[in-house]
Amino acid sequence: LVGGGSLFTIPVLILLGLPPTIAIGTNRLGVTGMDLSGWYKFHQKKLVNHKFGLILAVPAVIGSFIGANIVLAVNEALLKKVIAVLTMTILIIIMTKPTIGLKRQVHELKKSRIIFGGVLSFVIGIYGGFYGAGAGTFLAYVLILVFGQTFLQSAGTRKMANLALSAIAAIVFAFKGVINYPLAIVLFVGGFIGCYLSSHYAEKIGNIWIKRLFAVIVAVMAVRLLL
Repeated sequence: LVGGGSLFTIPVLILLGLPPTIAIGTNRLGVTGMDLSGWYKFHQKKLVNHKFGLILAVPAVIGSFIGANIVLAVNEALLKKVIAVLTMTILIIIMTKPTIGLKRQVHELKKSRIIFGGVLSFVIGIYGGFYGAGAGTFLAYVLILVFGQTFLQSAGTRKMANLALSAIAAIVFAFKGVINYPLAIVLFVGGFIGCYLSSHYAEKIGNIWIKRLFAVIVAVMAVRLLL
């Protein structure tokens, strides 16, 4: 519903004894279940803007392919700290502007917005490919701040890009032989059911509570990345 699930699943997989790279690969395959059911359910509710989703999905796939291939060659600690600072900055912007994410902001879909959103999605895709925790949350930022969607709309629309980047990363990790398939299947099934339920009740929860949950998850994510 608000993203950030990999903040919990990746550490749990490592605690279960998986090496970090295998934990990341296993998680990438597992979360496709969550993205798949969420996309389906939000599509039923007509809360998916497929045009925006496609704008984000294409560059995210390219970025994810790159990220999954350089997972062992990047200074992950430094990158996570930079992302944490940017995350807290954007969170402050969202929380200090009461209407952001609560009602649809009318933005003309100019070429500059499409390019800007695509570039951001490409960068998020790289991050999602080699680590991934919070990638969906970052995509929600783009949909809310650049394309003017509400939290509910962004929760549905970002599932397209999330599914695409997770799937391509999972394929790369599968070729590298760094997926624990029994655990990935457990994650897939659990994520599928959990996301189906949350998206089913999303409208009853409403944008205000989703925004609050979003803020909490993002704050936790930023602190974890910094530490």
